[in-house]
Amino acid sequence: MYYFKSEKYKTMMMCDHNGTPLLLPNLYLHSLHKNKTAYKLTWNDNSGKRRIKGAELTRVTLSDRKIKDCFYELRKFLDWLEVYSKNTSSISLSTHHNLPEDILNYYINEVLILKRNTSEKMVEKAVSGLKYYYNYLAYNGFTNIKEIRVKNDNKAIARDNTNRRNVIQYLSPRMRAELYANANSLRVECILRAGGECGLRTKENMGLLVNDFKVGSKSYVGMKSFFREIDHESKLKKSEVQKRQEFKYWLQGKYSKSRRGGIGGISRWIYIPRDLMLRFKLYYETERPECSDESLFLTDPQSRVVHGVRENQGTRDFAVTRDLVIEKQQQKLLPDYLHLLEDKHSYHILRHSYGTDKFHDAVEDEGLELENVTHLSRPYLLVAELLGHETKGKDAPKTTQKYIRSVKAKLDQDASFMRCCDG
Repeated sequence: MYYFKSEKYKTMMMCDHNGTPLLLPNLYLHSLHKNKTAYKLTWNDNSGKRRIKGAELTRVTLSDRKIKDCFYELRKFLDWLEVYSKNTSSISLSTHHNLPEDILNYYINEVLILKRNTSEKMVEKAVSGLKYYYNYLAYNGFTNIKEIRVKNDNKAIARDNTNRRNVIQYLSPRMRAELYANANSLRVECILRAGGECGLRTKENMGLLVNDFKVGSKSYVGMKSFFREIDHESKLKKSEVQKRQEFKYWLQGKYSKSRRGGIGGISRWIYIPRDLMLRFKLYYETERPECSDESLFLTDPQSRVVHGVRENQGTRDFAVTRDLVIEKQQQKLLPDYLHLLEDKHSYHILRHSYGTDKFHDAVEDEGLELENVTHLSRPYLLVAELLGHETKGKDAPKTTQKYIRSVKAKLDQDASFMRCCDG
């Protein structure tokens, strides 16, 4: 699926991978933008019990922020459904308006709460977003009324998920290497390393393009040009010292995290180490399916339709690999100096670890004491630039300032490794 802002209707729109507009979601999004209202399910029977027979839909006014949340939650759900439908013939994106309640509640309770460890607040947003959409469809006669809710047993789990950020938000290079080594394909390895060695968000993997491209009137180099450069170096028999060790790639903001009140994030240069670029090249030459899609990373060859990976591919790949490594930890198959990987860790910790390393290195390069570093210091501004954080003037954002808290975890893990080596 693709998403874009319609200049004509001044609202977000959706289409499938062939460019065909998704009629019902687009009608809904247009209605939200034009009317600023949605439909809420209320119960009017006298029994005091929640029965569909006694339900009615009433109109409520939504804020602009709520409307944006509705778009985001619907997009997230349809992205999941597109992937989920590949494993069953009875469900498809084209018939999503008539999904049984069981599937909708499976997404909320099993996928978001139990599998993705979504926090209570974000679960509430997802429930609200899906309710507004399916209430709109029911009001206009496209489906019947659905009751979407969090199961009682899962409410406490969602509250526990809220505390997921209490886990150590840093993985040492050695633990990251263990993750890469346990990837079940080259694509998975490359996507994980893009997070841990380039600081990419999971969505930003979509922005690694095969061919050269233009942004406005300016041209930028794609992956194939880098691959040809590597081949040319080999033909010239350059020594390792003479070979290019880092490749500078322009990541377009449209593939990044959206800024508040806008579409897309901040475009930036990313710096790809040679070793990782060689893995990208090997993936392209040996594993990547034949496809006209511009994305470097594609869905698996056995997929019904091969296309560029979606924004949550890194999340899925990390979860599978993380579970393999955790199993090895439990079986005592990993060295003692590796700090524990936890099931609450997500793909984002790779990016966070990259940022922490860059921050620590910048502090050392500047000859600064960690406790004296302020948000106006060069290390903060450097990391903000590398990670695509929005800055105002010379002031690094609060998002970047959190990396100083992770440096202690890095130093603790480094010290633990040295003690093991000395022992």
